[in-house]
Amino acid sequence: MESLLRRDQDPHGSMLSPLGGGVDSGAMGEREERDVSVVGRGAHVEGSLVSTGSLWIAGRVTGEISVEGQVTVAPGSEVEADIQAGSINLAGRVNGNLTAPGSVELPAQSQVKGDVRARSVTLQGAVEGNVVAQQKVELGPGARLQGDITCTALVVAEGAVFRGRSIMAQRPSP
Repeated sequence: MESLLRRDQDPHGSMLSPLGGGVDSGAMGEREERDVSVVGRGAHVEGSLVSTGSLWIAGRVTGEISVEGQVTVAPGSEVEADIQAGSINLAGRVNGNLTAPGSVELPAQSQVKGDVRARSVTLQGAVEGNVVAQQKVELGPGARLQGDITCTALVVAEGAVFRGRSIMAQRPSP
């Protein structure tokens, strides 16, 4: 936990985020500070979590989550909430809907019971619900999806299990 909270300084003196450093703004190498809230292992939060930054969950959350940045759910974490975020990377278990104007990444250990709506979705884990993407949906070799897919491009790898309908649309609503 110490490494998550230590203060690293970049040459401009701003604090680097615990999830990979500051965000490069592109203008003369300046860095933009990004707030990251952490729900640590062993922590249980009930209620609404709202943030203009990002959220990293290693514990348990029950309620609603609304974050402008990225939500990262660590392996072994449990979330019973609808999640709205800029992007979502989920390796734990979620019972609720996922909504993001950016991407949703669901690695092999992820389990979702709810609908997923995003610009693009990469699924390696399990989803029981519908998936709607403005662009591409990718089902990896270990993906398991029970629900319908609406997207403009669909990639299904050998070994993926998909039970539902695929609807190829010009531009599905997110």
